[in-house]
Amino acid sequence: MTGKKKAIAVGMALCFLLGAAGCSKKTAPQAGTVKVKAMQAVKRDTPITYEYTGFVEAKDQVSIKSKVTGTIVKKYVNGGDYVEAGQLLYEIDPRSYEANVLNAQANLANAQAALANAQRDAARYQSLYEQGAVSRQTADQYNTALEQARASANAYQALLASSQVSVSDTRITAPFAGKIDTNTLAEGEFVTANSTVLTTLSNSNPMRVRFSVSESDYLDMLKGNADNGNQLRDITLTLADGSTYPYKGYVDQVDRSVSDTTGTLTLKAVFDNPDNLLLPGMFANISLVGSTAPNAVLVPQRAVTDLMYKHYVYIVNSDGSVGMKEVQLGNRIGRMWLVKSGLDGTETVVVEGVQKLNKDSKVDATMITEADLDTATDTSTGSDSAK
Repeated sequence: MTGKKKAIAVGMALCFLLGAAGCSKKTAPQAGTVKVKAMQAVKRDTPITYEYTGFVEAKDQVSIKSKVTGTIVKKYVNGGDYVEAGQLLYEIDPRSYEANVLNAQANLANAQAALANAQRDAARYQSLYEQGAVSRQTADQYNTALEQARASANAYQALLASSQVSVSDTRITAPFAGKIDTNTLAEGEFVTANSTVLTTLSNSNPMRVRFSVSESDYLDMLKGNADNGNQLRDITLTLADGSTYPYKGYVDQVDRSVSDTTGTLTLKAVFDNPDNLLLPGMFANISLVGSTAPNAVLVPQRAVTDLMYKHYVYIVNSDGSVGMKEVQLGNRIGRMWLVKSGLDGTETVVVEGVQKLNKDSKVDATMITEADLDTATDTSTGSDSAK
């Protein structure tokens, strides 16, 4: 092949390669945009809400025990019954206690007769002493006998009163209105005084919810309720099925100290329970309002995703691209997170479609509002916890 022919061949090959490269560039597919839902970060003064797990307990609860020993001869209630204050619950066999009353009455009668004789003798010998017929020592002996007879009568009077109390104690009544548990003893059971539990009685209205808070949370809640005299009120209660209890509560008991082991403080909140919906031992979620964070930045909970124990949100840029920003989260505020750092409130964050994104994605964002969060379908992998 001549030099001219070689040059032509090389030129044709180069044209072919360049053409192929150009064709390849023209036919490469363009990266498609991802359809997402996005929302403008919210910035406003925000009351800080604290949420805690608690358990319902009776405001008043007592184990009913017999003050006397004996056999149950009558049971007047069934397990689970509601009883009024003073209502008769059980009767213990009273016969031995009634016999003790009769014996105490007889002993008292004898003691009172002896006292009457001693009074007459003391009066007579006092008169004789004044007449000079007997010595002072003799008169004093009868006065001493009188005091002994009086003391004996008083002792028997006390024994009679005690035995009468024992008879009354064979009839066991409710100390206050409430509901008894289902672990009740039956007729024929033998009970020991001040030991055997017949049943447990608890009041049903109002009820308390016991929960624990950190020291810092407690101080912030007091700060936020300074206008209420540091009284923690308007407490919201959410039940185990997710329903909101219709009555608000207030804290009426604060423990005397912070626990050395947990570093928390135990509080008890009172809730009216006219419908007897709350029962001791129920699980409950408590929500309290503390101080107000000025110009707080809020983002939807669904916008937050977790990676390696850190929290991120996707930010929609003006050119349709997205970028990830790490955020530090504070408290839950409804369906939102309070952002402590990482955003300034001017950002647009991706709410739905997060699982389809990466740092090079382009998005076609449909804007939603905070009101739409209640109806929007959650398709993200956003985190549900911040701490």
